[in-house]
Amino acid sequence: SNTHTTCGWKDVASYYTIVVNDKENADAPWYYPNPKEVANNIKDYIAFWKGVQVE
Repeated sequence: SNTHTTCGWKDVASYYTIVVNDKENADAPWYYPNPKEVANNIKDYIAFWKGVQVE
């Protein structure tokens, strides 16, 4: 998606739009493509919200 948010200590988050069972869920997964050094341990991970369950 084109959505981006900024966290003071992690930096800029980018979002995806996913489709599950033909239903679009905009901005449900997000990630930090280039986190600041203090948050580098979250690089290459994707977080989910807005009702998404990963099984």
